[in-house]
Amino acid sequence: MMILVTTTDALADEKLYEKAYSLVPEYRRAKADKMKMRENKLQTVAAGLLLNYAVGKWNVMSEADNVLYENVDIISVIQANNQYFDYEIAYNSQGKPYFLLHREIFFNISHSSNYVVCIIGNRPVGIDIEGGREGRQNLARRFFDKTEAEWIEECDSDERFFRIWTLKEAYGKATGRGVLDILDKIVYRLEHGEIKAYIGGIPQNFTIVEKEIDKFRLSAIQL
Repeated sequence: MMILVTTTDALADEKLYEKAYSLVPEYRRAKADKMKMRENKLQTVAAGLLLNYAVGKWNVMSEADNVLYENVDIISVIQANNQYFDYEIAYNSQGKPYFLLHREIFFNISHSSNYVVCIIGNRPVGIDIEGGREGRQNLARRFFDKTEAEWIEECDSDERFFRIWTLKEAYGKATGRGVLDILDKIVYRLEHGEIKAYIGGIPQNFTIVEKEIDKFRLSAIQL
């Protein structure tokens, strides 16, 4: 699988934003037009460009089972844009997006503040990035597994909260079920310095990738 990270910072320049906006598919331009906040417009356009970039790179990858992680600036993403890789997107009954004519390729996108991230793989994938704000300890106490909530409260840690939250979010997006449906069903535990996943007490063997970026937590999963 491949994980790509970019930022929207350069798109604050209006001319560059207009260039970027002109490159994304019509449905994504329409989505950006509906956004009231400038930050959300930048995220929407950058997400479309990053997905195009990811598909282009995926098409030349020789070993799909490896994990490739890349930070790429948005200007490079713009320069590499190729409309051939704007594969048509459809949505299943649960709202999970997929490539209509390329079912063998799986993808997912997330964004928070100025960060936009994308994951692409040959099996179902999910990704989430969160941070830059206070964690919700009350949510952990109410909806997380008891062991997760206690681990977070040990040091009243926003970092720990977002670590668990993004892992749950990524799993929910990979399965298409959504985070609210799986909050108390997927349980994460730190064992010997590594995060392990459990469902019904049974250990899971899907791929987990975690990154800390500035004050943000990124979690990605491939089933």
